[in-house]
Amino acid sequence: MKKILILFFLFYSCEMGDRTTMNSVRLKSDATTDSIEHVIKEMLVAISTNDIKKARYHVLEEGRVFRVRKDGMSFRSNAEFFEQTADQSTNYYERMWDPIIMYRGDLAVAWTTYDFHLNGEFSHCGAESFTLTRFNKRWMVMDWAYTANETENCNSPLGKVSKEEMKN
Repeated sequence: MKKILILFFLFYSCEMGDRTTMNSVRLKSDATTDSIEHVIKEMLVAISTNDIKKARYHVLEEGRVFRVRKDGMSFRSNAEFFEQTADQSTNYYERMWDPIIMYRGDLAVAWTTYDFHLNGEFSHCGAESFTLTRFNKRWMVMDWAYTANETENCNSPLGKVSKEEMKN
């Protein structure tokens, strides 16, 4: 009987098809996933507006940023990220879409796709992951990693970026 139940379970699991895709691990929106996504979006706004104060509010200085490219991986500290964010000579603009957010207790991860623009021109797109912690009752980005290889097949569902968007 035990073997029959195991076989039935295995057969049923195989028949579930798309229930085992990434959509099944995507958490339904709630106050926590919304607040995690909000922190990431605010960090991207800080990058796009060179707002060092906002960047420091949402990102832990002790963390790191990892960049993965075809020619290797590099990293810098979040302190170096703050310096770059404060640099007014370069206009950065980044957008993300379709984030997948998972959390347990005071630890969260988010994975998303993004596109990036420098001085009003498209630069690249890729995948980006964030590790966050809840610190003093608010979520903060500890570390993040991103790919920076793709310049083709970057069809953002958000459409082309307008000049007005890049100014905000």
